[in-house]
Amino acid sequence: MHEEKFNIIEGKEMTLEALRYEIEEITGMGVQSFDGEASRFVSKKPDVDQEFETFNVRYDFKDSNDFVDVVFTTDQKENLEDYDFDDEEVKIQLITYKRMDAPLGNESEKVEE
Repeated sequence: MHEEKFNIIEGKEMTLEALRYEIEEITGMGVQSFDGEASRFVSKKPDVDQEFETFNVRYDFKDSNDFVDVVFTTDQKENLEDYDFDDEEVKIQLITYKRMDAPLGNESEKVEE
């Protein structure tokens, strides 16, 4: 749906707040109040010495049940509370639009027999 425009910002570095503005601009829908909460992917890494962590954040829309799911990476820190998602830039890896609302059919197009 918005994949071509999302591809433009994948791979870029920005704050999660700046990403919210980009998502609103691309989709034309307002994002609900966003507090910057992100969840960390916990998995066995192929390289335990890698210097980044992978996180996931979800942006919900005000007037729709649809949402945008974002995977991003940031420099690895010692403790989870050391991450500052309000002010630090993160690297956007993948953006996915999740459509939850079914499109409404146009009632005026129905033909009466």
